[in-house]
Amino acid sequence: MAPNALLPRNRRHVSLVLMALVVAIFVPLTGCKTVAGTGRSQLNFMSTDEEMSLGRDAYQTELADAKLITSGPQWEEVKAVCVRITNAANRMYPEATADFEWEYKLVDDPNTINAWCLPGGKIAIYTGLLKAADTPDRLAAVVGHECAHAIARHGGERMSQNMAAQVVLTGAAAGLSFAELSPAAQQGAMAAFGAGTQYGVLLPFSRTHESEADEIGLYVAAAAGYDPRQAIELWKNMAAMGGEKPAEWMSTHPSDETRIARLTELMPKAMKIYEENGGKP
Repeated sequence: MAPNALLPRNRRHVSLVLMALVVAIFVPLTGCKTVAGTGRSQLNFMSTDEEMSLGRDAYQTELADAKLITSGPQWEEVKAVCVRITNAANRMYPEATADFEWEYKLVDDPNTINAWCLPGGKIAIYTGLLKAADTPDRLAAVVGHECAHAIARHGGERMSQNMAAQVVLTGAAAGLSFAELSPAAQQGAMAAFGAGTQYGVLLPFSRTHESEADEIGLYVAAAAGYDPRQAIELWKNMAAMGGEKPAEWMSTHPSDETRIARLTELMPKAMKIYEENGGKP
């Protein structure tokens, strides 16, 4: 007889849920890797080849209908910053970037204040962002941050986290099916599990990724010879642009104030890197 069969029915489902959670937590440890630049342990089942293939495909899809700028002052500035940042990233993190195929595109979209970098080094910058990143140093802070997401393999980690979360929710659903609960009660319990996973696990990890990218990106920009102090001015500009933003605990990103405070803490190390690479104190 299975051990769980010895338990009363109203306790058996609890045992099954706990077993599912144990499997969901400990089995993924086989996918643990270390983030280049910070040393943080991360859950990542993806290989670099898989990440890069997904990055190439997504890059083509995302930019298929985009209006690209390939000449002129804006493009020349963006290209110059991207070249210096990616070269610095290669010097600082040669193992992480060894197989990267860096590309950068400038998208003509003045209403979109955004930039991103997909796995493998596929960068896109929207002209709307240049309102806040209005100097090469401030633009370098953005490009460094986006490149840091690829260096730290945040894309693969996010997909792995979602897979692990799905295992937890599936296990919880299986356990609740044995409970003496009405369908409505089971549905409510699953909604609670889902909300707990979203706000207690996935969103905090997303904010961790953003903070980590801020740190790595700050150092890469400094190593490229850009003034790291301008990263703080960038986020002051972003905050001044306003717009409705959710509470930090409900958001994928730290608040502007949190980012500025964190960048201020990191600035002494960033300034040392900057000066070592020819920057003026």
